[in-house]
Amino acid sequence: MLNEICNRYGLDTISAGSTMAFAIENFENGIITSKDTDGIELRWGNHKAIVAMTEKMAKREGFGAVLADGVNKAAESIGKGSEAFAVHIHGQEVPMHDPKRFAHYAIAYLDSTPARHTRGSYGFRPASGLEYPAYERGSMAGRGPASKMGSDLFHAISCLGLCMFGVGFMPASAIIDFLNLTTGWNFTMEDALKIGDRVANIRQAFNSREGVSISDYKVPGRVSGNPPPQAGPTAGRSVDFESLRRDYLAARGWDTTTGKPGRDKLLELGLDDVAKALWD
Repeated sequence: MLNEICNRYGLDTISAGSTMAFAIENFENGIITSKDTDGIELRWGNHKAIVAMTEKMAKREGFGAVLADGVNKAAESIGKGSEAFAVHIHGQEVPMHDPKRFAHYAIAYLDSTPARHTRGSYGFRPASGLEYPAYERGSMAGRGPASKMGSDLFHAISCLGLCMFGVGFMPASAIIDFLNLTTGWNFTMEDALKIGDRVANIRQAFNSREGVSISDYKVPGRVSGNPPPQAGPTAGRSVDFESLRRDYLAARGWDTTTGKPGRDKLLELGLDDVAKALWD
């Protein structure tokens, strides 16, 4: 029913679910009460209450109007310490794909559009046509080149209109085969990755032009494991987002603090107009 409401009203299910979780935690911790929530008892497991509040959120009715713009805006409105339960990166709710378990999601969450699990992953291992640069699985350092390749590949797949799930279930070379058989072109994997690289640079250049720096992205401790969880499947684990970010930005040829694409990198990719707009 919750998916039905989100689909009918055009709500993102990840953001809607995260926002409802935020509301429930605030309710159970006494920051908001049934007087605030239009009499709805927002507690874990109360599915009828969650359905009712999701519909109110979709229609911007009552307390639903407070939640309708996501956790960051809702926390600003509620105050009283509710910020502690607002899990977001630069205003975007975080998916339930835990980087403490799968570290490759960490860089995806620091993408030009933050907190997206769909913005590139080197966790998949395509059977042929692509080999990610090696890194030490037990370390957060040295993953930058693999992160860059995973991101470039996913950008190329998005441009082709293909489902990114295919990366995990078929050889990477099949993507190039599909492209060439459909178009009559003679693309190589290197061509596709360069297109992905160009896409990544244009997206990040837009942010840089608008004054958005990756250093502005603050990762909640509950996402990074700061402090590490005491129990559960990720007990004792944490993610060094800073090291991952620096390695990734260096591999991209971007400023390792702000993420601003370098002039030389933009020119190398044939993005002369972007370099001129960003640097001149």
